[in-house]
Amino acid sequence: MPALRLPIANARPNATVTINMLWPAVLVLVLVVCQLVFPSRVWVVLLWLMGGITGLAYLWAREMAQHIYAQRELRFGWMQVGDRLEERFTIENTSWMPLLWARVIDDSDLPGYRVERIASCNPVSTARWTTEQICTRRGLYRLGPWLLQTSDPFGLVTITLTHPRTEAIVIYPPVVALPEITLPRGLVTGPSERRRQAQEATLDAARTRGYQPGDPLRQIHWPSTAHRGALIVRDPEAEISGDLWIVLDLERRVQAGVDDESTEEYGVILAASLADRTLRQNRAVGLIAHGQELAYVTPGRGKGHMWRILQALAEVKAGGTHALDHVLEHMRHSLGHGTSLLVITPSLETGWIDVLLSLTRLGIAPSAVLLDRDSFIRTDPSHDSVPVRAVPEVLTLSISPKVTDTPNVTAGQRALLAKAGIPAHVIRQGYPFLHLAPLQRRGFWEFKTTPMGRAVVVRHPGEA
Repeated sequence: MPALRLPIANARPNATVTINMLWPAVLVLVLVVCQLVFPSRVWVVLLWLMGGITGLAYLWAREMAQHIYAQRELRFGWMQVGDRLEERFTIENTSWMPLLWARVIDDSDLPGYRVERIASCNPVSTARWTTEQICTRRGLYRLGPWLLQTSDPFGLVTITLTHPRTEAIVIYPPVVALPEITLPRGLVTGPSERRRQAQEATLDAARTRGYQPGDPLRQIHWPSTAHRGALIVRDPEAEISGDLWIVLDLERRVQAGVDDESTEEYGVILAASLADRTLRQNRAVGLIAHGQELAYVTPGRGKGHMWRILQALAEVKAGGTHALDHVLEHMRHSLGHGTSLLVITPSLETGWIDVLLSLTRLGIAPSAVLLDRDSFIRTDPSHDSVPVRAVPEVLTLSISPKVTDTPNVTAGQRALLAKAGIPAHVIRQGYPFLHLAPLQRRGFWEFKTTPMGRAVVVRHPGEA
């Protein structure tokens, strides 16, 4: 028999009661008929019993619906892959009746995250607990909506408190070390560029050194001078190359692999890691990724700009319809002389290589990271092959064991790029990404206990 949902009078708008069983009401009607036809104390006692149970169930449901409060609190609104998501749930019971049980039902879309739980709460008290989950996939996710369900002691009715509010959470891609990959350096020319570098040199100091005759007085670092008792000057890492544009190929038909072991995820990790390395060199970085939606970040510097790039990479999804050669042709006019260009692609075609060759004549320094599509297809047998233009036979080049060369179309592309003087690296499925440093996992607390029994915070979670 289908459940009947009834609103509770004078209760919250999002509180409802579900009558699980209708047989008690039917039994009451039968007892009334029996009492009218065959009067007996037995029917009266049973009527009082059933009426009391039904009345107590409704009273219990009414109290729970009007005096149970629940909330969930997300400690941090953003995280990086490898961080731990932490939420705190609170149930407050202001009624004189105990909350025998309460079930949390969550509709979040974060992969692998489950917060379903059964809790209880004494009269006029509060119950709290924390849920945790290691973030394994980048992206923009939703926490909620969620329900809190409870029932009366007899199980006749179910009380449901609906919480439609949702919370958005961003999980950024990881940043790893890529020692085998070197990026080209463009040229910075013109007096205006030199003046700009001189101005930035007074602001972005990478390290300090002892004063030498001829050093400008404006580069003296007075705090270090006072600390060491000798003249100390800033020794900035002057910018020796132009802006870097990272072009991530997210065309749908050239992708391969599944989940984390896919060309899409590898491309995102490479783009994030190379952008971080370049920004640490005091170079400006821009990003273009034509996926389901266009991700476009103009060149900029600093940690704040890195977070903008990570935000864009966290939300990109493969599924674009623009071929890589068309993307490069479209951005040709926005690339200035001396700009560096990095292409990350699993495409097996060669049309985009022709475009890179034409860009070198404009004073642009290109390079490429080739994702070996064949190695990713082996992990996804159901993947359909994509017809590509044939690559001429070329000599095989030796490279690092970790950045492996293979006797396939990708190797041919790399050799073509090498003949044109364009640096290229091949990344295969299973490449060992190494984190730059142990992850600072937002959501982690560390405590120690003193001999007097007091808990002291050793480390608090990192915040943006």
